[in-house]
Amino acid sequence: MKFFKSKLPSKAFRLTFISLVLSLIICLLKFLAYFLTESVAIYSDAMESIVNIFSALLAMIGTKIALKPSDPEHPYGHTKVEYLIAVIESLFILLASISIFWEAWQSFLLKKVPENLGIGSLFLLVGTSLNLLLARVIYKQGKKEASPILISHASHLFTDVITTVGILLGIQLAKLTNFWYLDPILGILISINILYLGFKILKEALNSLIDVSLSKEITSDIHHILEEGLKRFSNYEICIYNFKSRKAGRKGFVEFNLGVPGNLSVSEAHEICDELERKIRETHPEINVIIHVEPNAKD
Repeated sequence: MKFFKSKLPSKAFRLTFISLVLSLIICLLKFLAYFLTESVAIYSDAMESIVNIFSALLAMIGTKIALKPSDPEHPYGHTKVEYLIAVIESLFILLASISIFWEAWQSFLLKKVPENLGIGSLFLLVGTSLNLLLARVIYKQGKKEASPILISHASHLFTDVITTVGILLGIQLAKLTNFWYLDPILGILISINILYLGFKILKEALNSLIDVSLSKEITSDIHHILEEGLKRFSNYEICIYNFKSRKAGRKGFVEFNLGVPGNLSVSEAHEICDELERKIRETHPEINVIIHVEPNAKD
């Protein structure tokens, strides 16, 4: 435990490191199941586990970089690197989907019949149980830290769990009905599902790289906080305009103009800004607030 506390200070980083180790173990279990059974559906699941390994490795590296403090060259921090990592992860997912589709199509043409399904299914069951536990822990921490890397990685693991459960059910159904075309069909369906997942992650990451605004829920809450905060200064004619927000990884940025009376002193205007910023940070500590003080138009 001391090793993790001293060498891996971030909980997010520790989780991605653990995820990498477990992903290697799970991938090994699934490939053992594939070599025993020669099932293309199990092969597709094992290929998805390779993507999980790359995903965990990239998440671990990306999280380490994203948590670095700001510096003169990067005054707004390094949080956007999380989106770049998400883009790379999505490309690995897209490549995996193509590989799975090709293997499934070949199996469909050659009419391969899986073998040793009992022991193969046992390996899959152990692997997916580990994946489910890991996904729940990472998703919870991702929500807590508002981390795109952790959330996308956990979502990918959840998808992998659903895929494996579907494969286990499909294999048993194929065994009962002796309809072995179901095996490559499952592989093709999985490849399409993975393709969709990769496209979704890619779309969200690219959208965030162009400074997407904060969610409507957060901006509405901030507007409410500002309205409540200005009640204390109701004796002044104060208005807020040019409100903007943007998201950068786990951080958020809010910027707006504060119109104050022209005869208000710098000290008084600064007090109002400090009060508004304090109230926002009380509820949203991850948000940086920038306020531009301007004289009211009529002044």
